[in-house]
Amino acid sequence: MKIRTILLIILFLFLAGIGIGLKMFFKPHADVNQTDSAYKVKATAILAEFQKDENAATAKYSEKTIEIEGKLVAKNKLPNGTDLLILENEMEGISCQLDSSWATANQSEIKSLETGKPITIKGICKGYLMEIKVSPAVVVK
Repeated sequence: MKIRTILLIILFLFLAGIGIGLKMFFKPHADVNQTDSAYKVKATAILAEFQKDENAATAKYSEKTIEIEGKLVAKNKLPNGTDLLILENEMEGISCQLDSSWATANQSEIKSLETGKPITIKGICKGYLMEIKVSPAVVVK
């Protein structure tokens, strides 16, 4: 009787874990266009913040919607077809992975972007690993 109760509890916890995992896996992306920006910053200022104190900047910006204004230095397409914009510095700058549904609907706007020109990006900051990661992101008009 005692073993049966323990097995039922383990089975229940296992099924609950699977349910939570599936819910998280199929959770829809946040619509960056519809969310308000928690911070509006210059690209050089946010880079300086992360370089000065990475832990404090991560606590401030991580998983928050931010609007970044800076100079576009590169635009690339990843092997999976995702558009990637780099701001300020190609090696240690801000890497903005564009939202796939937004990018599909705005290909002409993406093609018209010129390197060396100022641009404003809005997206969710994912943190800092050699560069600041922003994903998903959209270009603010």
